Amino acid sequence: MAQVFTLHSYCLGLLHREPELRGALSDEFRCCPGLASLIAADWELIEGSEAPKFVGEMRSLSEENNIAFYLERGDYYDAVDFDDSVYRTLDGFSAGRAAAGKYELVLIDEYQDFNALEAGLIGVLGTDNPIVVAGDDDQALYSQLRDASWDHIRLLSTEGEFEVFELPFCMRCPKVVVEAVADIILKARSLNRLEGRIDKPYKHFAPVKGADSAKYPTIANVQTSVQSKVANYMGRYIAQEVAAIPQDEIDAAVAGGYPAALVIVAKPYRDQIIGYLESDGYTVESRHESGAMTNRDMGLSILKEDETSNLGWRIVMDADSPSFLQDALRTAGVSQRLVDGIPVAYREALLEEAAAFQDEAVESAGDANETTAKPSVRVTSFEGAKGLSAQHVFIAGLHDGELPHDPAAIKDIEICRFVVGLTRTRKKCTLLHAGRFGTGWKSPSTFISWISDTRLDSITVNKDYWALAHESAEE
Repeated sequence: MAQVFTLHSYCLGLLHREPELRGALSDEFRCCPGLASLIAADWELIEGSEAPKFVGEMRSLSEENNIAFYLERGDYYDAVDFDDSVYRTLDGFSAGRAAAGKYELVLIDEYQDFNALEAGLIGVLGTDNPIVVAGDDDQALYSQLRDASWDHIRLLSTEGEFEVFELPFCMRCPKVVVEAVADIILKARSLNRLEGRIDKPYKHFAPVKGADSAKYPTIANVQTSVQSKVANYMGRYIAQEVAAIPQDEIDAAVAGGYPAALVIVAKPYRDQIIGYLESDGYTVESRHESGAMTNRDMGLSILKEDETSNLGWRIVMDADSPSFLQDALRTAGVSQRLVDGIPVAYREALLEEAAAFQDEAVESAGDANETTAKPSVRVTSFEGAKGLSAQHVFIAGLHDGELPHDPAAIKDIEICRFVVGLTRTRKKCTLLHAGRFGTGWKSPSTFISWISDTRLDSITVNKDYWALAHESAEE
């Protein structure tokens, strides 16, 4: 009964269907992640100056902008990236070239992660359609990645146009995590942080999470005496705890499509933890937020389909950086095919390479239903953890100087990172920090002290701990 899209895929579909929104793009235009970087490089080569922040101008709907250059180059390459797909759609709606469709209901989720451009498009969709907007400003993490702002959802909650509903019950987390979040919000507000926050209840839901709450009544607060590649106590402790996850919890995770174990960690601890887990026989899935970028293979693949593709030639030359690139771009402008300005020898060699190009075969991962001896472990950052959950969550590297960066000047987004990390938990949450990393001494994150001691099970992991664990294993 419903069509479900990311905002970008929704806009891409509209651009493919509506010629008035596409403008000079053909109906077979490509979505090319990384196009924005190519166009920025084009500006520097053609104009001879530092490129404008095209994507930032789009996301902020800046009145003074250089977006016309960007769109012209996108037309030339017959391609769009993610942000300009939304910009083209909103621009078309705003100019009256096309109208948003009619729906019985428009439901928008994770609105706290939208920027001004995306909020503008949602505003158009809500003009003639019933609309429900869901979100939580306590979980807004993308201001530094995507120019998102919690101001948009906060404005909707106060301006009076929308009727406001609360969703107070947490159906994911055990009681101790819900109460820990309440501690953190209370402490933050006492320090005059989270100003403008939407006041909302956050309640434990016993009918669903009562059994888990009884089984896991505390958050493990683990201090390792040291952390290094040789004395990899964080990685070793996480491996030990993952090995102890009950089989029924692993089976439930597989059936639910989420990991049994999620490690939220940043460099410099990330690679050490992954290294230990892999050496201990665990399959580790790492989640990166950088996104796919254009690459030479993509260019060759495009040229294999279309030998005259401006986009294909531009991608390959971006990788090869031939000496004639600047002259070729300036000569071609937006009226001449890029291939026509390329030296014959280079052109023929690349076309021969493209004709022989074969996409690498994707190896089978095996039977998804096959039972493995050990559960897989997913490792990611706080931003990468958005949208994820796991039976057991490990937040590693919680030190002052890192999270928060400056305990005397804590930022709201740092509070949100910690809240997001905690609330990924379905069963048990473990916080890890080291007394010493390499040769440097560390202090536990101030955020841990914001949680009531009654909710924490403090554990010291040192040589004596491992000696005792070894004795217990032998018995």
